[in-house]
Amino acid sequence: MALPWRRIRFLIYLAVATLVYQCLTHFRLRTSAPPPRTPQDVAVQDESIITDEKITQLDLPWYRSPHPQPTLRKNKYVTTHLSPTERMALQERSVHRAKQVAEAVLGPVKEIRGSIQDAVTLRAKVDCWTNGQWLPGEGYHVPKHFQDPLYGKCRSQDRLNYHWQLKEEGVSMCPPMQYVDPTRWCQALNGRHVLLVGDLVQYQLHDVLLDVMRDGPTVCFGELNCKEPEARMRYLRNDVLSTIRRIDKANGHPSVDIVQWPFTTKTMLKAYSVLILNRAPIVEDDETFIQELVQTMRTIRQARPDMLIIYRSSSIGHPYCNDATGPFTTPLTEDELVKLPYGWSELRRRNAMAREIVEAAGGVFVDLAAVTDQRPDGHVGGQDCLRYCIPGPLDTWAHILYNVLLALE
Repeated sequence: MALPWRRIRFLIYLAVATLVYQCLTHFRLRTSAPPPRTPQDVAVQDESIITDEKITQLDLPWYRSPHPQPTLRKNKYVTTHLSPTERMALQERSVHRAKQVAEAVLGPVKEIRGSIQDAVTLRAKVDCWTNGQWLPGEGYHVPKHFQDPLYGKCRSQDRLNYHWQLKEEGVSMCPPMQYVDPTRWCQALNGRHVLLVGDLVQYQLHDVLLDVMRDGPTVCFGELNCKEPEARMRYLRNDVLSTIRRIDKANGHPSVDIVQWPFTTKTMLKAYSVLILNRAPIVEDDETFIQELVQTMRTIRQARPDMLIIYRSSSIGHPYCNDATGPFTTPLTEDELVKLPYGWSELRRRNAMAREIVEAAGGVFVDLAAVTDQRPDGHVGGQDCLRYCIPGPLDTWAHILYNVLLALE
């Protein structure tokens, strides 16, 4: 007797459900209970853990004890995987490329625009002033500051107990630096307005320069410095010195990762005669760096052929700067540079490239990074190991730039 169709269908459903249940149970048992590891497997994994710990624990000259390397996403433009010899070879190629492109586009300009001084002699003198070391003893600093209180709340005043000693002081091309006289600086500016463009550390430089250039009380500590003759100073943030003419406000919510406030408009460049520039340590490829900085110099020179351009080199940050108790006396080696995070390991090469481009444009390159790269103790501290305390090492920046300006005149 044949089974009714309804009963046959029920048996089929029951068989399928049983099969699915058996499959799911088998899979769960396989995934939840992996086979036991052999002694060889245990040894390999334990060795891997120890190796990772050794790699991530780094020691730099200012560390009191090794610290872990910050966990960062890999970037193909960071060259920390190269050997010191390979990094030096890369620097030579990149600097040669920067010089080649700059001279093809910009000239080169043999003289320093905005100055009557001999370019070779003056640049050698400027390099002399940034070639030195920090020694114990009270350093030069401006007695009175008007900055954000954040920069004055540093954990110690030890940073004022060092002074910048020139290595070749007294030789014919490197005379001793003169102390700042605000009146004389204002006379050297001779009514020329100053525009500072760059990153947030450049803003600190703007504030320090206001202090050393101020020849009397002012209502607003942001613009008017010299009254006789009148000279103004202004800061604009443009991290990459881009030549954009209009900022993308994104409906009131612009990105602040890389700020590019326009500064190469005709109106802006006509209003100022002295530019003090700096490019933030953005991680990018060398060719992009070269092409963009050359384009910026070209734009400036087309608008103002006689403008005085001073370019400040970019400083490294010092991770775990709270460990630092004082400066170190020699620059970081290549083996130490590659331990720095955030692309700071590439700044020495980028600064060398910037020098070729700026000098080809008839500007002055001032290696202020050589001064503060040796001061891990001078930072604000805590989570801020990039910006510096005021008063502190940045006063020496102002001291050097004062002498640069006098030399240019």
